[in-house]
Amino acid sequence: MNITMKVEGLRELGEVLQRLEKDVQIKILRQSGKSAMVPVLEDMKTHAGFDETVASEHMRDSIKIRSSRSKKTKGAVLITVGPTKKHYMKARAQEFGTIKQIAHPFIRPALDYNKQAVLKILVSEIRDALRQFK
Repeated sequence: MNITMKVEGLRELGEVLQRLEKDVQIKILRQSGKSAMVPVLEDMKTHAGFDETVASEHMRDSIKIRSSRSKKTKGAVLITVGPTKKHYMKARAQEFGTIKQIAHPFIRPALDYNKQAVLKILVSEIRDALRQFK
């Protein structure tokens, strides 16, 4: 599930970011990306399934923001939001449905509804971080 967006005006930020050391770049991108994905996290938790009869951890409680280095692109960071492996199948069943269960998407709509907010937060966080290193 990939979402592609065209963003203009980030070239200057990218050029300044490229001048920094790789470790600093990764740190800035991880922190900024995690901050930017908070609205998506909250939206996913709000719309994730909830079963009151279960005493253990619910799927919405296991939704977290994670970051890792991209294996395809050097210096890139991958930010993901979603449930842990324990609740992966529950999330998939809710998102896409099954033979017996109607789909109630909560992952894709969370990103679709919040993508402008994510971009605004990401740009402002990167700018603030770069100001510290000038």
